[in-house]
Amino acid sequence: MDEPLKKAFDFAADLAKQLITLATGIITITITFAKDFLPREATPDAKRWAMCAWCAFLISIVCGVWMLMALTGTLDQKPGKSYPISTRGSNVTIPAALQVLFFLAGLLLTIVFAMIAF
Repeated sequence: MDEPLKKAFDFAADLAKQLITLATGIITITITFAKDFLPREATPDAKRWAMCAWCAFLISIVCGVWMLMALTGTLDQKPGKSYPISTRGSNVTIPAALQVLFFLAGLLLTIVFAMIAF
């Protein structure tokens, strides 16, 4: 495998790991400190927005793991089968796109929650 292709796989994996780390951190911090910034008398709408944000981040994490598994599967093919080795196959790009979309959705939902709750 040539060096640019190796770098492409490394960068794709690093991006997935970074988004997984950020989403996990946001979920952890917001749940840990929810009692501090989400008053008991918060409206049900505010709580729903927070729950939707957490779900979006969770789906983003799952899609990131899916993408890492797809990258691994692309590199480690069955003997006798020859598929093109690329980061641009639909087995990689679909979970990658979903991961980014759900991460951005989680951020947007978190912002909406903050605007409603405060």
